[in-house]
Amino acid sequence: MLNEISNTIKSVKYIEQFSLVQQNDVGYEREFKSNIERRRSAFVDQYLAGLKRVIDQVVKVDLAANDREVTSYLDTLMRSAEEADRQDAFSKAALFDEVEFSVGNTSTLQTLIESVRQVIENIEYRQIIEKHVDLAALKRLAVELIEALWAKMLDAEKKRAVNGLVKEIKQGLKIRTSATQIQDVDLYAMTMDKKRVARFSEIVDFLKRDQIIFKDSLQGFRIEARKNSYSSAGEIKAVSGTKLAFGDAFRKYGSAYDYLRELKQNESLPSADLYKLFTKISYRILNKDGYEVSGGERSEFRLLQEIADAQNYDLLLIDEPESSFDNLFLKGEVNQMLKSISETMPVIVVTHNNTVGASVGADYVLCTTKVLENGVPKYRIFSGYPTDKTLASVDGLEINSYEMLLNSLEAGIDTYETRRRGYETIKSQ
Repeated sequence: MLNEISNTIKSVKYIEQFSLVQQNDVGYEREFKSNIERRRSAFVDQYLAGLKRVIDQVVKVDLAANDREVTSYLDTLMRSAEEADRQDAFSKAALFDEVEFSVGNTSTLQTLIESVRQVIENIEYRQIIEKHVDLAALKRLAVELIEALWAKMLDAEKKRAVNGLVKEIKQGLKIRTSATQIQDVDLYAMTMDKKRVARFSEIVDFLKRDQIIFKDSLQGFRIEARKNSYSSAGEIKAVSGTKLAFGDAFRKYGSAYDYLRELKQNESLPSADLYKLFTKISYRILNKDGYEVSGGERSEFRLLQEIADAQNYDLLLIDEPESSFDNLFLKGEVNQMLKSISETMPVIVVTHNNTVGASVGADYVLCTTKVLENGVPKYRIFSGYPTDKTLASVDGLEINSYEMLLNSLEAGIDTYETRRRGYETIKSQ
């Protein structure tokens, strides 16, 4: 029945009976860890966002090509000096050895404009901002920065146009002379490339150090995320989610730049996912005593997590949680979370257990029955408030609430009384 409800109503969180119980130790542990990592993937993406931006820049750097360009520049410079007395009209032309304009990027200016815009548009901290900064002055600053950006972009466009002409003319002159043309090289850009690679290596070395980077708690359980270095090519392969081999890449794992270049060689590996392959993010779930959770505790944690996730839905359905968990856990953590969530959304719990049914403090009760009428099964739902003496069906029939609850939750009045007397006997001894 709950399946039908969950399929009919949109945005329903349905926790199926036995769905969270551990069946196979190895398989369940693997699934458990995978589930935790999947749920925390947003945190990983946020934590490694800076690394991703750095990689997007460093992946374009080719230090070996830069070294070849410098070598070629020095070689052509020496040969041009040796041939100074043999220059002709073409090689003596001013543009023959002309250096192209350096076209800077506008990323710093764009970032500055975005920062000013955020300060201007921020609502949450508006009072604090206005204490120290004149918003009108900030707006004037934003306008001036935008005008500077436009001017810089126009200047860059002009330089690119001139560079295109210079390059074309130099090529034409080179064809018409046997003189050596000095190789054009941007030494400043190459120096910055080396700085980027060095900084990239420092960042990766930091990310490889063993350290807890995230802590969270859930009803007595503690969640820890830890960063560390990969210990094998197999671990990298698992994170990549591919069937690719990482043996060659792992041999260069000690050098961040060389490792990145090796990863880049494999065209089947998405460039957007490279940042995940530099540091291993692992999770541990600890119990109240600070130890890693056991098999049963994993199931308890998953149930609590599933219930907590229900806040993103419009309705929560739980099918007989007592089939999988002990009563103390149900009475404490589960009932507490159910009561809390029920204050903001409807919660339906199917149960035959008094720990859940009697102690959760339900706001409304529904009891399903099946009887044979003329050999045909007839299903009815009786409903009412927990304080009602009787529950009624839509066709006008009624049943005694007390008897119904004892039959459903205690296996009947006689069984309940026998068990109660047993407990009293033990207590009085």
